Amino acid sequence: MRYVYGPVPSRRLGWSLGIDPIPSKTCNYQCIYCQLGKTTNLTNERKEFYPKEEIYKEIEESININKGKFDYITFVGSGEPTLCKSLGKLILKAKEYSTKPICVITNG
Repeated sequence: MRYVYGPVPSRRLGWSLGIDPIPSKTCNYQCIYCQLGKTTNLTNERKEFYPKEEIYKEIEESININKGKFDYITFVGSGEPTLCKSLGKLILKAKEYSTKPICVITNG
């Protein structure tokens, strides 16, 4: 899968199914402590980086495959998730497929 990964262990959330709607190192900050290293695509522009329909499909497939194996659905990954213009729609779609709580890990 390209956009959904896990479940992975999280100290805060238990087992987390991750959704990454942002290209690697795309962020609106240049934090020296970032675990991903230097931001290579510094931007404040919100846009749809990937077709949301592809992400919807992966979310549904992964939730069905991993039923009962995760505690949270987490929007995070290799960049700042709030730069994804369709983030709200992705969250709503995840809520259609699962009753698990949703977490968005962001820099702000």
